[in-house]
Amino acid sequence: MMDDQVESSQVETVKSKELDTESTANKSMASGLSGDTSCTASTPNISSYFNQAVEDDPFGSIVTESTKERSTSAPAHPAPALPSVGESQEQSSIFNSELSNQNPPSVHDVSETVSDVSPAETNRMFDAWIPTETTRRFLVQALATGGKFHLPPDKVLKPRLAMADTQADPVYQETFKLRGEVESQKKQALNLNNVEQNMSGLQQLIKAECWRSALDLTVILLTNMNQGLQPVGNSMESVISESSMKVWAVRVSLLTKLRMYSIAEAECQQFSHMDSPELHFEFHHQLYPGRNGSMVPFSLRLLYACLPQFLGRHNESLDRLFYIREQVTKILHNLQSGGCEDGGATVISEASRTASLSLWRQRELQVLYALASGLTDMREFRLATKMYEEILVKDADNACFTYSTLARVCLLMGALKCAEKYFKLSTDACKDEELKAGLALLHSGYLNVCSGNYGQAPALFAKAATHPLLTTLAKNNAAASMLYSEQVKTATLVLEELIMSDPSKYLQDTIVTNLCSFYELEVNAALVKKHRLLFLVNQHKGNGFNINCLKV
Repeated sequence: MMDDQVESSQVETVKSKELDTESTANKSMASGLSGDTSCTASTPNISSYFNQAVEDDPFGSIVTESTKERSTSAPAHPAPALPSVGESQEQSSIFNSELSNQNPPSVHDVSETVSDVSPAETNRMFDAWIPTETTRRFLVQALATGGKFHLPPDKVLKPRLAMADTQADPVYQETFKLRGEVESQKKQALNLNNVEQNMSGLQQLIKAECWRSALDLTVILLTNMNQGLQPVGNSMESVISESSMKVWAVRVSLLTKLRMYSIAEAECQQFSHMDSPELHFEFHHQLYPGRNGSMVPFSLRLLYACLPQFLGRHNESLDRLFYIREQVTKILHNLQSGGCEDGGATVISEASRTASLSLWRQRELQVLYALASGLTDMREFRLATKMYEEILVKDADNACFTYSTLARVCLLMGALKCAEKYFKLSTDACKDEELKAGLALLHSGYLNVCSGNYGQAPALFAKAATHPLLTTLAKNNAAASMLYSEQVKTATLVLEELIMSDPSKYLQDTIVTNLCSFYELEVNAALVKKHRLLFLVNQHKGNGFNINCLKV
């Protein structure tokens, strides 16, 4: 009897928290749905803000941004992050977002069009950027002096690592502490010793979700480029290059995924708002003859703009995002007016113009998704709604998911009738009949929860889970909604069965966080069950897993 009273009291506490965490799911829903339901973002995702199929999940495009953008044909949007019981999941907002968000539209059409243009034209449109007037003047001087121009000392970039400590795997360490070497050695994750110490090895580590090992590898790569913690020999020997900027982009994305936001921002700030003359190919015209534009990957530029929101400075993040949007708008205007991206007199072919317009429209959408996500996170719901309405115009192919996001924003405002209208528009816009039926059930479940019909919601979510694209989202919501009718044991069983059906796929941050919250509500043997989950994570996941989700 006492256990039942305690459980009931704790359930009420969790209920009061869950509505706040629903905003995380709403924010990530802006990115739509995909087959891979890993949590991000950002949300940028970084395999979604970290879906491997996503072009700008902070990992998808950073290792070799141009190559990724030019070849990816997979779905654009990672699956939405799920509402977390007991604590909010900050990461589910960037990359992927996950700024999920912040998750870009598909680049499938871009990759098909790029094949029609020359490599030089491809470089031009991917590298294009409009520098500030001060930077432009420096670049003109650099070109005019034939390599003899030197920047003023206070303008010279000398990027250094803010942290070079080896990243230990906390899941492995905790497993070793509890069970010793026999259990801990079940981990089969990659590490620095079994990959090549180059960009290919970095890609392997990221794909295996070994983000801590990947972060260690960036230290080695940047140190070899004389951009490590301390300069080696003459500090002027450190030259900003296209290769080094790709490594920095990967590193900042990894730091963001691992929630090291202050370090990520400190390292980004060394690059003078991504506008230094040294970050442009024209400044290094002897190394890159005939090449124009910026060395900064667009994914890094976008991630740099989003970083302040993770440190509570949302307005600063919005300012940076609006600046990027302004520049992208100028580039699109230049292309539509018959010029090239930077407004110069370069003559470009129609095939190149078409491909570039497609690329920059996709990038415009990335910025709009990031803005909408940030406004939702600030609870500026009316402004977020306007942003999503603009996205509807520019991204009609994903109207199904954008309408669904608008409905969730309405739910956060308490506007149930408005939410119901957008949910209907969402299902009407869905072209896949089977998915349409699943989304209708999912939306009905949300409306029932918000209307207080807690008993009906779990069954609706359970039916929606039969669609493979909705399985994770629907089952997690089914389990969460069961708390409202105090079915803690049933909710626990739902998530346990989901995880055990495919541990590598379903051991996601939000699923594990919710399950551990359920264990705490069960009162008995909570720590023992968490330890079992810990051992499962150690066996099936890379060393990038967030141990805080396990609450041990």
